[in-house]
Amino acid sequence: MLHHIHYLDKKSAAFLSEALIKHFSKKTDYTEIVVVCIGTNRYSGDSLGPIVGSRLFERLEGNRHVHIYGTLDKPVHALNLQRTLSYIANRHSQAYIIAVDACLGQFYKIGTLQLVEEPLQPGAGLGKQLHAIGHIHIKGIINNHGPLNHKVMEHTSLTFVNEMAAVISRILVKASQEIIPHLLSVNPKDNQASS
Repeated sequence: MLHHIHYLDKKSAAFLSEALIKHFSKKTDYTEIVVVCIGTNRYSGDSLGPIVGSRLFERLEGNRHVHIYGTLDKPVHALNLQRTLSYIANRHSQAYIIAVDACLGQFYKIGTLQLVEEPLQPGAGLGKQLHAIGHIHIKGIINNHGPLNHKVMEHTSLTFVNEMAAVISRILVKASQEIIPHLLSVNPKDNQASS
């Protein structure tokens, strides 16, 4: 299922965080949340994921239930994606995984945030065959899809990308705060059983 809304819509954070929480609640046997933010810090258009990751790291650092992969300092991209996914599979085997990435789309959809209830296929818009990521993913349409996609990614407004990243970060922080009490590791029944 696809949920979409423009990032400037005042209801965007509430709308997409609610859809994310509903998706999580369909199967609640997760012990933690992992957010994988895909992209690079070399092109403004492709920096959406790492900017989101850095913002989340600032907001959620120290929270033992949420793990962020892909920041401006340590981006997750095509060259290290497989290694990162192997690490996540070994270290976070029962995690609810949310992927974040930038994408290109039709001109009239620029600025739209999409929450898609299936794994992310990173690099698809640039013809790359990379491993799918996550139980669900958020994409931000940052520019127009066309014959020169690499050039478009290079020449996207960083201010625009930053604004979109701020909204995605709010969505993920809000959803995480709602989801954390329902993770298996913090279930009150589990705590009573262990005491």
